[in-house]
Amino acid sequence: MTDFLRDFLFGAVYSLIGISSALPVVWASFSGTANMTLAPFSTINVLATLGALITYTSVFGQYGVRNFFICSLIAFLFHIGRLSVYLEGEDKRFRVLFLSMGFTKKEYVTTYLLRRCTKRNVASVLICWGLFTLVFVLNRVSPGHELSKLSLGVLLIILGFTSSLLDRKE
Repeated sequence: MTDFLRDFLFGAVYSLIGISSALPVVWASFSGTANMTLAPFSTINVLATLGALITYTSVFGQYGVRNFFICSLIAFLFHIGRLSVYLEGEDKRFRVLFLSMGFTKKEYVTTYLLRRCTKRNVASVLICWGLFTLVFVLNRVSPGHELSKLSLGVLLIILGFTSSLLDRKE
């Protein structure tokens, strides 16, 4: 039972670290303070993240300092991918309306997008938390079979990137 609680807490910690590091990057990009595009991150979805987690934990394990940084990076990429897809859709729809009413882009981001994105942020944290906890518990329950986990992870990564590229609306 203590191992499950530890996996549960690690999943929560990784998810919260990922969202807390992704939010400033996303908001800086959409408010215009940073000149960067988030379009490449939109290819990272649930399948690709699950595949990366299964692949990494089947090869390297899940505890340690290096693993903490890698899992935090995976959580960051997951959150930035989900938020960039959602905010790009919102940004295209309502930006012209708000800018025509006299608001600046920073006011638009802070007054409208921040409020609309709150539920999406909570959902993103819960989904990431669930993915990490699922992978950690499954690694503990079924030790061994690293080759099958590795092939499953690579297949999920390929499926995730392919499905996100085919779903793009440009």
